Amino acid sequence: MQRNSLTYQSYLKILTREPVPAMGCTEPIAIAYCAAKARAVLGALPNHIEG
Repeated sequence: MQRNSLTYQSYLKILTREPVPAMGCTEPIAIAYCAAKARAVLGALPNHIEG
């Protein structure tokens, strides 16, 4: 897709207008996902996690 095409410019406008910072419910989900991934990679429960 060419950067000067109408479609590209339309997508760019949407992407600069629509995203908003997520506050609240996404952080616990991210932490749970990271913990689950760590367990899968280690093959055991991690002793601790450093941020």
